[in-house]
Amino acid sequence: MSRLLRFKALLLTLSVLDFVTHGWSQANGIYADFTTSMGSFTCKLEYAIAPKACANFIGLATGQRAWLDLPSGRAKTNSFYNGIIFHRVIPNFVIQAGSPNQQGTDGPGYVFTDEFNPSFQFNAVGVLAMANSGTNSNGSQFFITTTNNPGLPPNTYTIFGELAGGTNVVLAIGGVATGANNKPLTNVVIQSVNIRRVGTAALAFDVNTNGVPIVTNLSLKLTNGPTQVGVLFTNKLYAENHLYSSTNLSNWTAESLGFETATMPLTNFVTRTKDTSRKFYSMAQVQYQTSPFVPKVAFGKQVVLSFSGGDRITNNFDAVGTGTYVYVPASGPTATGTITQYSWSQDLSHLYQGYLWPIYFSGLVPMTMQMNFLSETNGGFNGTAYPASGPSFAIAGTFTLK
Repeated sequence: MSRLLRFKALLLTLSVLDFVTHGWSQANGIYADFTTSMGSFTCKLEYAIAPKACANFIGLATGQRAWLDLPSGRAKTNSFYNGIIFHRVIPNFVIQAGSPNQQGTDGPGYVFTDEFNPSFQFNAVGVLAMANSGTNSNGSQFFITTTNNPGLPPNTYTIFGELAGGTNVVLAIGGVATGANNKPLTNVVIQSVNIRRVGTAALAFDVNTNGVPIVTNLSLKLTNGPTQVGVLFTNKLYAENHLYSSTNLSNWTAESLGFETATMPLTNFVTRTKDTSRKFYSMAQVQYQTSPFVPKVAFGKQVVLSFSGGDRITNNFDAVGTGTYVYVPASGPTATGTITQYSWSQDLSHLYQGYLWPIYFSGLVPMTMQMNFLSETNGGFNGTAYPASGPSFAIAGTFTLK
């Protein structure tokens, strides 16, 4: 081969490598081109398999969808991932990013449901998936595997893409020195994420029609009383409202008012104590497209707990945090008594999950339980019972809510 032909062949090889490294693929699809402080890589987004996760990622990356800046309470539409670091790197496992506070403890101010598909497994280097803190708690954090056998179980993390180029960069990030909590000693920064669409189907994919929550700021009307301030706002079904307060317009304190569900009347007015001479209020609203199932309170409701061993407790809650119960054991006589205290709460970091934690009875052992809703009226629970003498023991079963 002549020197000129060898030179042309070398140029062609380098061009192909450049296309692979930077993800400039011509195959139809949606691609995310990451530019980082350690180089560039590209992921292909599997929007037909995980449309919600892809719509969320694209919307955050491009600013097409608003996200909640948790410290300030402002709905923002700047490119979410620009300037965010890889806050967690575990050698021969994963690299993880998507946390604005760089600690891995926050996200975009909302969560969305899991999407699992048996055709996608954690069996290769470069699998792109949502990080989470449990079932249905996806937000903005994601990870990329750096081994072909990370040991991650199926149906635990939503897989929504894979590397299409720049594997060497991802592996290099996966090999950086780390300190406490697997955080790199030198920040690895995502400088930009560019979304490319190739083909008719990719161009037609709409990030606004896949059920990702909508974040907005609300107008408020304040009423000034002698000892309290009233806050009037426009509420919506399936919304989570975040009330923010500040004395200086710089530092804000956040308070979630909980999810609004169909089983409770909408609340559009709250009062707060006047504890300072000057205070400012703002509110952000996260509108979910479907019910989060878990009511804000259990006042006046009946919860029937059917234990895996055959026992059943019918709990009738009153409006002041107590109630009555009927205990029907698998064998033996029925017993009745009072609920002396209980605490009911929504889990605002997970959809479809709440807590009856604790519940005290006049004649039964205290219990704590996590309620995993399948609908607004039923689901499963698991938790712990605490006898007065002897060790605590696990409990589980199903429940109905009326």
